[in-house]
Amino acid sequence: MERRYEQQNPWLTFQHKVELNQLWAHMGEAHSKCQHLFGTPLQPGLADRLASVYLRKGALATTAIEGNTLSEEQLDDVLDRGRSLPRSQAYLQQEVENVLRALMVLDGTTLAEPFRLTPEWLQEQNRLILDGLELEEHAAPGRYTETQTVVGAYRSAPPEDVPYLIDRLCEWINDAFLVQAAKPDTADDLRFYLAFLAATFTHLYIAWIHPFGDGNGRTARLAQVAILSRSGAVPWVSANLLSDFYNRTRQHYYARLDAASKRGEVDEFLLYSAAGFVDMLREQIGDVQTVQRRTAWVNYVHETMRGEPSGKTKDRRRELALALPEEPTPRALLPRLNVDLAAAYASSERMLSRDLKRLLDLGLVRKLERGQWAANIRTIDAFKPILPAG
Repeated sequence: MERRYEQQNPWLTFQHKVELNQLWAHMGEAHSKCQHLFGTPLQPGLADRLASVYLRKGALATTAIEGNTLSEEQLDDVLDRGRSLPRSQAYLQQEVENVLRALMVLDGTTLAEPFRLTPEWLQEQNRLILDGLELEEHAAPGRYTETQTVVGAYRSAPPEDVPYLIDRLCEWINDAFLVQAAKPDTADDLRFYLAFLAATFTHLYIAWIHPFGDGNGRTARLAQVAILSRSGAVPWVSANLLSDFYNRTRQHYYARLDAASKRGEVDEFLLYSAAGFVDMLREQIGDVQTVQRRTAWVNYVHETMRGEPSGKTKDRRRELALALPEEPTPRALLPRLNVDLAAAYASSERMLSRDLKRLLDLGLVRKLERGQWAANIRTIDAFKPILPAG
């Protein structure tokens, strides 16, 4: 039996099919996370240290994708401790240092003028990336290849078409994305979407065209970093995250590039990149929150102990509260947390007992089962999720 509403209100079907576009969902989350990172309060020294860590990770990642085996520890030895690698591995160091120099040039570039992609800029990045490296005869830093190249089963664009194709790429990226993104009245979310699409398409097309004799992947990923970092929509510390993601998922990265060219699955590459960017931003925000949480804990310990009588006892107890991990730690290991505590508790077990009792009374430590102790850092955690009982 037909009801009256079926004629009068036919939209009441109870059969809504919701089309969820994952790409836009991921880009929306990525934009939101970038906004959270802008202006994050961190002590300048800590912020600089985090930025340096991500800069190095990005440089290592973009070279590792193409076979560089230099580790983070080795790079730290070279840059922080002035050590040199064996001569047989010097080229690994040179590759990473070249990328670092190119990234630092980007970091030091003023934002006074909107970024525009040009053939000359791409050639200069390739020159920086390949500077001082031993190359095959057909490869020259910063110059388009004149030889047809084949990478695995992929045949690059014909050499005679490379200048035309790069000109077309730059014109398209600038006109379709970057000009609009740079307008003052462009909404922040649209600016991010335009920048992300411009960066990812540029990366993809440089990889497809393969305009240089060597260093095409590194040049493509450097262009991606440049577009993101100069967009005003992505913090510098986050602009290099995709290189790390591509390296971590290297096999999938190459498969997506291959599918994009052979089967036209460009949307899938965009989705892969957007989802990866979100994952890396989540991880980065977690790192930043860990640093912020530690800073807040140090301040809380000092504030809580402000009313304690000044002297060695107060200093020792504060040292113990700050040295104690959040993870359960056997009492027997507490004097070994650092050199100062080892010296302080070397001859007095009762002193340790008194200190722990006082810190427990102040709410700075937790006494756990089986004689274990932990810093009570969770006391400063706000807005914790409500979890189901049991």
